[in-house]
Amino acid sequence: MNTTSLWRRCSATLALGLALSFASPAEATVAVQLSRAELVAQSDLVVRATVLGVTSRWNEDQSQIISLTTLRVSETVKGENVESQLVLRQLGGEVDGLVSRIAGNPVFTPGQEAVFFLRRGPGVVYLTGLAQAVFYVDPPVAGVSVVHRDLSGLTFARVSSGAPMRLYEAPAEPTETLQHLRVDVRTLAGGAR
Repeated sequence: MNTTSLWRRCSATLALGLALSFASPAEATVAVQLSRAELVAQSDLVVRATVLGVTSRWNEDQSQIISLTTLRVSETVKGENVESQLVLRQLGGEVDGLVSRIAGNPVFTPGQEAVFFLRRGPGVVYLTGLAQAVFYVDPPVAGVSVVHRDLSGLTFARVSSGAPMRLYEAPAEPTETLQHLRVDVRTLAGGAR
C-alpha cells in the first residue's frame, strides 16, 4: 500500500469519526399510525382525566425504569366500571439521576388534563398507541375547549402488500374541539360508554 492511499484512508476515517462525534443522535420511535377508529377499537377505556402525580421506579426484575402516573378521571367516554383514579404504567422515567426516555412516549406533569385512550392491565392501564393515545385539553377560549396531540418523537411506518416499508413524519392535524372528539369516540364505540 502506498503512502497516498494510506493517507486517504486515514483522512476518511478521521473525517467520519469527527462527523459522527458531532452528530446528534436521532430520537424517534417507529410506529404504525392508528386511525381514530383503530384507537377506539383497540382501547378498553377512553377517559378525560387530570394528572395527579408521577413516580418512577425500577420494574420488578430491576431491568427497566418505569413511570406510574396517577390519573383522576373526570369523564368516561368509552368503557365501563371505570375507577375514579387510574394508574398509567409506561416505560421510562428517572431514578437516582439515571434517565430513561422512549421517544414518542409522553412525559406527564401534575395538573395536565387530557383524553387518554387506554388498555387495561393487572392493576394498571397502558396507553394504546404511545403519544397517539393522548389528546391534551387546552384551556377554553370563549368557553370552547380544544384538544391536540403531540406526536413529536414518532415516525410512522406504512406497509403495503408487496412494497417496501415507507417511513413518514406525522401529518399536521386540524384543530378539534373536545366536544367533537367526545362525539366521534362515542359514535365509533357504537354509543357504548
